[in-house]
Amino acid sequence: MKIDLEALTIAELEGLIEQARELIDRKQKDAVVTAKAEIEKIAADVGMSVEELLGLQAGKAARKVPKDKKPVPVKYRNPKDHTQTWSGRGKSPRWLQEILNNGGRLENFLIK
Repeated sequence: MKIDLEALTIAELEGLIEQARELIDRKQKDAVVTAKAEIEKIAADVGMSVEELLGLQAGKAARKVPKDKKPVPVKYRNPKDHTQTWSGRGKSPRWLQEILNNGGRLENFLIK
């Protein structure tokens, strides 16, 4: 079906646009209803609720439970100030970076 849009008046074109918008809204709502029904059927088929199937809890995305982090042993120590240490992970501390920038070697600060 082809409509000759050139032959329509402005009022007829606006009416056509309104009808098209209403049809689009109705089809979108129908698509959502159909999708929800399909999801509910899939969840029922596997013996789960929709929330369990989608990994949701109380309407929010389920979060991973963080593991207890164990302290990392210290690998490097400042010989001038034994309170300044570094595990070797992450960004190196300022005290060590200053020494390395002045020609120091990382191996010299390794705890043996």
